[in-house]
Amino acid sequence: MNRRNPGTGWRPATTAAAAALVAALTLAACGGPDSAKTLVEVRALLAKKDIDAARLQLKSLLQTQPENAEARFLLGQVLHDTGDMAGAEAELRRASEQGHPQNAVVPLLASAMLNLGKGPLMLQQYRSLQLSDAMAQAALGVHLAGAEAAGGDVQAAANRVDGVLRSQPGFVPAQMLRARLAAASGDVDGALAQVQNLITQDANNAEAWQAKADLLLRGKAGQPAPDLKAAVEAYRQSIKLKPDNLSAHAAVVTLLLGQGDVAGATAQWALMQKLAPKHPQTLLFEATLAEQKGDYKRAREITQTLLRGAPNNLQVLMLAGQTEFKLNSLATAEQHYAKAMQLSPRSAAPRRQLAQVLLRSGQADKAIAALAPMVGANTTDLDALTLTAQAQLVKGDGAAADATFARAAKLKPDDLRVRTAVALSGLSRGKGAAALAELRSIAAIDKGTSADMVLINALVQANDLDGGLKAVDKLAAKLPNDPLPDHLRGRIALQRKDTAGARKHFDAAAAKNADYLPALAGLAALDFADKQPAAARARFEATLQRNPKNTGAMMALAEITARSGGKPEEVVAWLGKAVAADPTDPTPHQLLIDQLLSTQQLKAAQDAAQAGLLALPDNAELLDRLGRAQLMTGDAQQAVTTFNKLAAVAPRASLPQLRLADAHLAARNEGAMAASVRRAADLAPNDPLVQKALVSLAISEKRYDQALVTARKVQAQRPGDAAGFSMEGDIELRRKNWDAAAAALRQAMARQQPGDAAQRLHGALMASKKTAEADQVAADWRKGHPRDMAFVLHLGDMAMASGNTAGAETMYREVLDKQPENVLALNNLAYVMVAQKKPGAVAMAEKAFARAPKSAAVMDTLASALAAENQLPRAIELQGQAVKSSPDAPQFRLQLARLYLQAGDKANARSELSTLSSLGTSFGRQAEVKELLKSADK
Repeated sequence: MNRRNPGTGWRPATTAAAAALVAALTLAACGGPDSAKTLVEVRALLAKKDIDAARLQLKSLLQTQPENAEARFLLGQVLHDTGDMAGAEAELRRASEQGHPQNAVVPLLASAMLNLGKGPLMLQQYRSLQLSDAMAQAALGVHLAGAEAAGGDVQAAANRVDGVLRSQPGFVPAQMLRARLAAASGDVDGALAQVQNLITQDANNAEAWQAKADLLLRGKAGQPAPDLKAAVEAYRQSIKLKPDNLSAHAAVVTLLLGQGDVAGATAQWALMQKLAPKHPQTLLFEATLAEQKGDYKRAREITQTLLRGAPNNLQVLMLAGQTEFKLNSLATAEQHYAKAMQLSPRSAAPRRQLAQVLLRSGQADKAIAALAPMVGANTTDLDALTLTAQAQLVKGDGAAADATFARAAKLKPDDLRVRTAVALSGLSRGKGAAALAELRSIAAIDKGTSADMVLINALVQANDLDGGLKAVDKLAAKLPNDPLPDHLRGRIALQRKDTAGARKHFDAAAAKNADYLPALAGLAALDFADKQPAAARARFEATLQRNPKNTGAMMALAEITARSGGKPEEVVAWLGKAVAADPTDPTPHQLLIDQLLSTQQLKAAQDAAQAGLLALPDNAELLDRLGRAQLMTGDAQQAVTTFNKLAAVAPRASLPQLRLADAHLAARNEGAMAASVRRAADLAPNDPLVQKALVSLAISEKRYDQALVTARKVQAQRPGDAAGFSMEGDIELRRKNWDAAAAALRQAMARQQPGDAAQRLHGALMASKKTAEADQVAADWRKGHPRDMAFVLHLGDMAMASGNTAGAETMYREVLDKQPENVLALNNLAYVMVAQKKPGAVAMAEKAFARAPKSAAVMDTLASALAAENQLPRAIELQGQAVKSSPDAPQFRLQLARLYLQAGDKANARSELSTLSSLGTSFGRQAEVKELLKSADK
């Protein structure tokens, strides 16, 4: 069904003797005349072009005789000829394994692999193969040359074609490929001359006429556009010479449809129908014409039939997606386009179409993800840029949309979409009235909706809500059955604090599309405001009743569960279902990992990230999350490896370098850490995260004045942000200037995104003995942020540090009540239980160890708990592992010496203590070392 690649049209002829031999072998192997009779019927059906019936017969035969190599080969041949190359490859491989003649199988299998983009693998497998049949070897040579050309080695391809033609001078597929190689090198005129020479030698060469038509579509040198009329005439000449040339018929239908000549296309299709009424190519064009005429139900009926026989055919999937889109069956359209994108990940069309469906169904994040590979820094794809900008607008991210439209403006200034981008740029420069007038002008003449969306966004941002509603009304006239205008009206009503009006408009949007996620999200938010979380939940549960694989609904239910106080494992369950429903969608993977990380389920988070990368290799977001999970579990070296992969995937991004710095620091490689921070600064000197890392690096190197210079720069760049003041607080904390630190941190808390400033302010006040002020800060913060368990954990740590183990226990248990998987809380609770000689410490420490088995601190705590219960062998083993994983942390070695002494092993204790003694003043607990050495020497 696909247009042929160079040389893919050849199939080995079978002599009568060879056919008889194959039939005899088949009978011997498969046991009886019934299979032979079936195969005779299949060949008759193929001769009549009744492909569906032939395929059904072959599949039925293979159900009872799966080892029938001839049937397997014929099924592979049928699948190949109908465009299902993935199915063809599978069947032909099995035919080969079952002993079908290589001369028949290999050329066809090589063709399927070439069509699937597996040229390098095909070259690896068959480059050195020599077939016994000269024509079969020539055909294989053409496919190998096609793979070399596809891989960019045009000279090697040309040399191989020349070799084929030396052995088989008249081999047409090789001659055709030689011409196509010339065209691929830019010499279309030379390629046409070669094909014309073939026609001169043999005017009845149907394949040469088809090749001429193909080349005419590429356009001659100096010709402003391809000569479509001449191409159609050449295809028709090929058809005249070979009336059953379905690919030429299909090319004519495609060209006529492209020119809007539906009547001419229909007439050409009628000829195909007479020739091969049940051939998939004929049916495909019947469906195409039905879709063009608006008969979407007939188009759906045909595409569903075709997909049953060829589920991996890209053309059929694209048409099926378009048909379902027109029928407003968005979930099914999404499935078809998503599969098409998987089959051809480098093709632009499936991604664009999928993005349009996702936008219609309100899945802006997924639309952006689908388009991401097409909107890199050097893109020239206007469609991808404008669709991305529209998705950003649907998300409400006007700034990002403005930037994306501005990129499009540089590509094609006269395009309406680009004029829209220029108008947006005018808005950002303060030319509001002129820019809005331009947007209104564009929206009035643009049949699309991009300008309308931009205009609405601009008016709403300017708080001209009446103007925004008028613009929405004009958008609604273009989209009479679309839920988007009603959804936008609902958002404007919310901005007016008109909740009743918002509900009415969101309901209207949902009435047009019951599964429109933005409207359902708006209604769910109103349900929450009315303290009716059950109603919010019911909306998305109803969506799942209609579409059990709607990942957006599953993610919404996860959020509703979290917001309504559900158990963390219930949130994880919903996100796990979303991952299972669509493993190729990165968003559910990311949300699942984030949920596990936020509740300190570190091993589960690591497993989820690794599973995500199996489905989405080299996904930067998943690599980042995997590395962070590894770092949090104490596996610093593995985190370094993962973040190095991330840096290779995103070489111009600063974040991978910052992650590497964190991992190197955890691995106690301070030199590598500093180098990573400086690489990040070279890439993005004004990035907030980079600036924070530069301050941390300067503090670690005791360059406090330089750190303060960076902090002051950040304060000047972003005066409304807490970051610069938080940095200043860090610097003064390190210098033990408690009052200065507290003053800076209070400034941070008064600004946006204070982060952990409250914890550090509390710590600074405690360090300066201002206990009452510290208690007041803690009380105020907890009252305003009751869900901030990190602050509660901090209070527990402060209590533990002051020797108030009972108070620390209370805080850690509060954290675990909300976050039962929190490793830090589990570990620290076990530690204070040991300190208080309370039972249950081992069980608590075991829970922490199960979640962070490579953390030296967790091993140390578990070893202490075991020792308290006199389980010394395992305690010593674990403490030894802690020392091995963190050899530069002498406190773990000191504890190991204590455990050896407790077990009566004075020799090993003395060895560890001697190592500590050699550290001298760099280890501040030498007095303890001396006392323990005395015990070891007794």
